[in-house]
Amino acid sequence: MAKYSIKCSRCGAPIQWNKTALNVSCEYCGQPVNQFKKEDNFKNKFGTFLNKIPLPSKESIRDKAKVLLSKQNVISENQLEFVGINASRFFSKKRNIAILVSIPIAAWGYMKINYPIKAKPFLPELPSKPPAVNKETGKLFLYDKSNIREEIIYRKHLCKDNQYRKRTKEEKTKCINLTKKFKRYIDIGSKKEFGEWSIFNQANIAKWNKDSRYPSYTQEDGTGLYDVAVNCKRKLIAFYSEGFPDWYSSFSSWDELDNKQFGREIPHYYVKKMGKLWWTNNYSYNEDFENGEYLSWQKERVNENKEYLNIRLKDKNFCPYNEKFKHKCTPLARQESIDTFKRALESSLDTLKGERLSRKRDAFGYNKLMSKVCKI
Repeated sequence: MAKYSIKCSRCGAPIQWNKTALNVSCEYCGQPVNQFKKEDNFKNKFGTFLNKIPLPSKESIRDKAKVLLSKQNVISENQLEFVGINASRFFSKKRNIAILVSIPIAAWGYMKINYPIKAKPFLPELPSKPPAVNKETGKLFLYDKSNIREEIIYRKHLCKDNQYRKRTKEEKTKCINLTKKFKRYIDIGSKKEFGEWSIFNQANIAKWNKDSRYPSYTQEDGTGLYDVAVNCKRKLIAFYSEGFPDWYSSFSSWDELDNKQFGREIPHYYVKKMGKLWWTNNYSYNEDFENGEYLSWQKERVNENKEYLNIRLKDKNFCPYNEKFKHKCTPLARQESIDTFKRALESSLDTLKGERLSRKRDAFGYNKLMSKVCKI
């Protein structure tokens, strides 16, 4: 069996150890060998790891910090010297450097796990033609309402002045309070299970029945509210039509997507919890899953408008008119075109912010719904 030479941490004397003996002690001071093993497995390995980190020297960090601070006129020379001395002390310990390096890494990891904005494009597996729910029981659970903080913040954003419209104080107040009475429920007693899914009837109190003492199971036009299907294992919520409404056959302009939605082959929209975010697909502009990016449609509009604006800013000879009207290509016309694209960029940024606030607002209801269903 090979022997290993280690030093006693108390007196520094050499000890021959084959790493199999359990009761080896230093023959000079009696220190147990178990403590050497712990030190060898942790302290020495951690020290080796730190030594491999390519970090700048403490002198270079201190000097750069002093140069940056010296360019402002708030800190005196004595204070600068004090900063330099303490910076040297701080960076003389590799443990402090490791902590300093680990902070941004930990922050990046936290955001990656809890707020993922990128993923490989995918489509979640959803039930086709889920079973009809049981009869309405009146055993309701309130999972969403509009008089919450997130709703108020979202409404304030929607109702603020913008480049297209100016509102009076009264108009803003009326706009903000527009959905003040809105509440959403699921009928717990109507639950039906199939596979990994549970499906429920919905009921609500909305603008058209806000004075009613009891929630309604129908929309304003008399059609039923969407059924809510929940998958706790995969953190999915899908909203399905109750079926073809009475008025459906009177219109001839329905496309294949409409037929699938009213036929319950696919939901009208669905959401999935990714970390603390809820990604969305409404078979229209919101296609987070297909594009593999949270708020992908809104972000794409922002990037497009940035690109269009940069092209016009870089090209000093840019003309917004075609060859036939080239005589109108004056500096004023060019500036007007640039201003138009600046407004378009501002509008797309505003839309992105609004959708982000809307998602935060909707997350309140989704989280409460998921939490309740997964406990029953």
